[in-house]
Amino acid sequence: MTQQETAARELEAAARELEDFIRECPDEAWTKASPNDGRTVGSIAYHCAAGNDVALGWICQVLARRPVLETADSHNAHNAAEAQRSAGLSKDEVSTALARTTERAAHFVRSMTDEELERHALFGISGRDLVIGRFVPNYGRHIRDHLEEMKQTL
Repeated sequence: MTQQETAARELEAAARELEDFIRECPDEAWTKASPNDGRTVGSIAYHCAAGNDVALGWICQVLARRPVLETADSHNAHNAAEAQRSAGLSKDEVSTALARTTERAAHFVRSMTDEELERHALFGISGRDLVIGRFVPNYGRHIRDHLEEMKQTL
């Protein structure tokens, strides 16, 4: 199995786990705040869906041989603003976004060439190079890390 296929399948598997969690999450728990950062369970779930597109944007920047100039501070500010915008989203709205962004990101990852996986550029958040082939496995990990946070919140 190729690295691209492995990363795409991991993303899809993690998204299915999140979808199961969303479906089974009690309505009253959907708006409960995480003790870690104060975002609601619903906002964290949406963050996972939106994160697929954010990461895809970073990958596209690196593929175009451009640095990702986002910093830790700007990323945290984006996440805070996103949490406010997404706090009122329903489980159906988040599930729909998750399905759409997962399909898009998995398709893109599968379409990348081995040469593209080797491309790298400065990643401002970490202050070091982002190598696409080392980055794409983060799709599944990102969802699973936040899924664990949501489970702990409940």
